[in-house]
Amino acid sequence: MTGYQIASLPLTAAQSGIWLAQRLQPANPLFNIAEYIDIHGEIDPALFENALRRTVAEADTLRIRLLEEDGRAAQRVEEHIDWTLPFIDVSHEDDPRAVAESHMRAEMRRPVDPTTGPLFAFALFKAADDRYFWYQRYHHIVMDGLGLSLIGRRVAELYTALAARLPCPEAPFGPLAELLDDEAAYRDSDRFTRDRAYWTARFAERPAATSLTDRTPALPERLDRRTAFLDEPTLAGLRATAREAEVSWPAVLVAAFGVYLHRMTGNRQVVLGLPAMGRSTGRARTIPGMMSNVLPFRLDLNPGTTVAQAVRLASKELHSVLKHQRYRAEDLRRDLELSGDEHRLVGPHINIVMVDYDLTFGGHRGTVHNLGGGPVDDLSLVVDGRAATERGRPGSGESASGGLRVDLDGNPELYGPERLADHQRRLLDLLGHFAHTAPDTPIGRIDLLAPEERERLLGEWNATARKVPDSSLPQLFQAQAARTPQAPAVVFEGRTLTYAELNGRANRLAHLLIEHGAGPESLVALSVPRSDEMIVALLAILKTGAAYLPVDPGYPAERIAYMLDDAEPALVLTANGDTAGGDGRISLRLDAPETAERLARQPDRDPVDADRTAPLRPQHPAYVIYTSGSTGRPKGVVVSQASAVDLATWAVTDLGTRRLRRVLASTSLNFDVSVFEIFGPLCGGGSIEVVRDLLALTERTAEGWSGSLVSAVPSAFAQVLAHGEMNTSAETVVLAGEALSAHAVAAIRDAIPGCRIANIYGPTEATVYATAWYSDRDADTRDQAPPIGRPIANTRAYVLDSGLQPVPVGVTGELYIAGEGLARGYLRRPGLTAE
Repeated sequence: MTGYQIASLPLTAAQSGIWLAQRLQPANPLFNIAEYIDIHGEIDPALFENALRRTVAEADTLRIRLLEEDGRAAQRVEEHIDWTLPFIDVSHEDDPRAVAESHMRAEMRRPVDPTTGPLFAFALFKAADDRYFWYQRYHHIVMDGLGLSLIGRRVAELYTALAARLPCPEAPFGPLAELLDDEAAYRDSDRFTRDRAYWTARFAERPAATSLTDRTPALPERLDRRTAFLDEPTLAGLRATAREAEVSWPAVLVAAFGVYLHRMTGNRQVVLGLPAMGRSTGRARTIPGMMSNVLPFRLDLNPGTTVAQAVRLASKELHSVLKHQRYRAEDLRRDLELSGDEHRLVGPHINIVMVDYDLTFGGHRGTVHNLGGGPVDDLSLVVDGRAATERGRPGSGESASGGLRVDLDGNPELYGPERLADHQRRLLDLLGHFAHTAPDTPIGRIDLLAPEERERLLGEWNATARKVPDSSLPQLFQAQAARTPQAPAVVFEGRTLTYAELNGRANRLAHLLIEHGAGPESLVALSVPRSDEMIVALLAILKTGAAYLPVDPGYPAERIAYMLDDAEPALVLTANGDTAGGDGRISLRLDAPETAERLARQPDRDPVDADRTAPLRPQHPAYVIYTSGSTGRPKGVVVSQASAVDLATWAVTDLGTRRLRRVLASTSLNFDVSVFEIFGPLCGGGSIEVVRDLLALTERTAEGWSGSLVSAVPSAFAQVLAHGEMNTSAETVVLAGEALSAHAVAAIRDAIPGCRIANIYGPTEATVYATAWYSDRDADTRDQAPPIGRPIANTRAYVLDSGLQPVPVGVTGELYIAGEGLARGYLRRPGLTAE
């Protein structure tokens, strides 16, 4: 019958995997599997122990001893093994079941050396005269889920016979060696070859295992568990969904779990783990042992997939993978050349236990309660159809409240108690949707948020409304100039312009530009070197009601030509012999003698609507800045006066006038951070010092620079720091435009001790900034990159999935921005703007 010597047998492939894992973590108790059976009736402990001992004598796997021979693991089936059955009376306790379960869990968490026996433990608890708990724990290397059911049924069968004083039924178990023969025959068969071809083709693309965490999971020493029950209306709805789709209702459960992973990750290829018996012959299914396998289960989903389609996809995949369930996951990992923990084959598991567990012990019904199903490194959803109730038929899976038991086990190193509870709540809600939602509902439209969570995300966290003056940038500046006319406004190379001087010079130029046709809804290109005159020109353009279009004189000629051709400005302002205004464009050279003569004849009063070509309104453009073109041709982003005023008002309010009193203006006008650097201070009574760029700080090692605020992209700061010691002091350092690392924050704190760091995020299309985070303490960013913060005033930020549904906290999605800061659109690109 077998080619193996009874004295020494090899391990099954499943056992080998457990053996290797246990050797790597010898003190890990997670390789124990356990359950208890709640027996509703009086039990004779002596007869029960007799039934147990007969079962142990019949089941080879319960008498195994593991050993190593010539460096290889082997197993020997002993004729006899010593073990005891503790009898524990908890009937006097206030809550006998809780006390018994506490004993069980403590025993289950005891590490077991697989080389010492026995590899199981039993206990019988008395909860009342007519209620007993039979606890059973096995090392996973000798038992799988099917084996548990076989042992449970056999003990019930023997006890019933002994209690009735009837002959004991013949032992149903075959020898363990038959399982090994069966496995060896399979691995040498055509079916093995076909199974291998199936799996390698199905996973040829090596789709990444799905996970709800971005950390590489390691096997923990314990799992946290949350248990719930599906109520009868939900169960009925799930069965109705299955009937309508013409599938088995476990397929609905698998589909729902797959959809949950899809919605929580955005992955369109969801790969989860599906535990399976790993046995295909009827004889193998009668022999207790460890043969189970975890199958990679793949679902291809998108937000438009309907509930019915998802259910049918899951059903089709179930039928397909179960035909090939004997091919080991370990073999497939080798086939796909997946090595190491970072190359996982499967993600979270779903284990649907629908075994007809009809247990009676001498006429007394037994209800199975799972305590632990073995090692899980991520998440495991266990839907247990074995628990029965007083009014439910045995095996129906109903609790005392009429529901199906659902356990969610989580690796506590990845999922804390709150996060695990959130996943449980959302999963149960999703199952409710699958039970009651119309089958043609797209899965991308199913709401995963609880009402209070939705209100927090959409309402509370986006309650940023703040009153903003119904004004324009030039009006804000003019009001400040009227309040502090003699205060310094602009510093450049030792020269200082007061607010009154800056305002007067900008007014004269504005009147001249109006003569050239500049006004609301027109563009004036500005291509001048960085200086105080650049600030004068900026304000002058804004005072006309026109929008300024920055054109860096240092840009390649072809980019300048493209921008001017695309924008079609009414006027180009140049200086120092710049040729940006060539090719027949109307231009004005600001440093030309004739321009100076004309300016001298202009009034220095503030322009009003009567002077302009049309009244200036908040919705008129304030500036147009071209994108880099990294995703195609550069596009002009049009930002309104209202949005610019909103930004300036936020800067003055949130940062405060103290932090804006002396700001380094180092960013090119071609980048929208310059809008913050210039107009935040000038609308709040502060001053700006215009420099070539941030590297100018490295040229001031002797005298240094001292001010209230420095702003830059992190890479520019890194360049400055690379020059050596930084003789700079600033109360606030604003970082934006690039991802900010914890290392960069630490370097800046070392260079500018005591500074407040702000990490501010926003695309050009959202008027410079949309979110802000501030830190005054080193501990805020010691271990990880700082966040981008919360929405600023009058801005709303939403993290949405690919179906444009808000995602729960901690879930990856795309950031969508709304509010007053949104740009008017892309210049002359209405289609792109509409997108």
